[in-house]
Amino acid sequence: MRTRRVFLIALSSFLLLESACSKKEDTATDTVDPLLKSGVEVGNLAPNFLIKNLQGGETTLSEFKGKVVMINFWATWCGPCKAEMPSMEALYQNYARKDFEILAVSIDMVEDAPVAAFIEDLSLSFPVLLDNDLEVNSLYQVRVVPTSILVDRKGVISYRLLGAKDWDDPDAILFVDNLIKAKI
Repeated sequence: MRTRRVFLIALSSFLLLESACSKKEDTATDTVDPLLKSGVEVGNLAPNFLIKNLQGGETTLSEFKGKVVMINFWATWCGPCKAEMPSMEALYQNYARKDFEILAVSIDMVEDAPVAAFIEDLSLSFPVLLDNDLEVNSLYQVRVVPTSILVDRKGVISYRLLGAKDWDDPDAILFVDNLIKAKI
């Protein structure tokens, strides 16, 4: 009986301490409808991921909470991917990093060298992520490259495009502008 009482007191103290020490962060996703489910379709919360970046570190989608994020799946061997990259760079340069980010997810299943050379040849400055084992590609159910997924400031998928796009096109810029200006 005494052991049980000590256990309950210890458990209560732990729970009280944990709730007092855990501070809820004020983030854009706190205003998201709690009934939204995580998934890869438009209107779902974008699933988080942890993936190696070209600099040798790791990147997560959650690092970019509160920003509009374009997740672009591509490969060095993909002609349409290479064609769309300069317009993605132009789009990237249009916006401040506090508002917009591009995460270019390479699905090349080889060493980093071809990806690094590809990025250098095209003078791309946005973050490049390496999905050599296709985990993130599978998580997002990507079947075509390039595929671009736009995530709003709340972390909700707003747009999913299969195939290449001219991201420097006025309609594309207006679409991104509207996502950035949307009330959160």
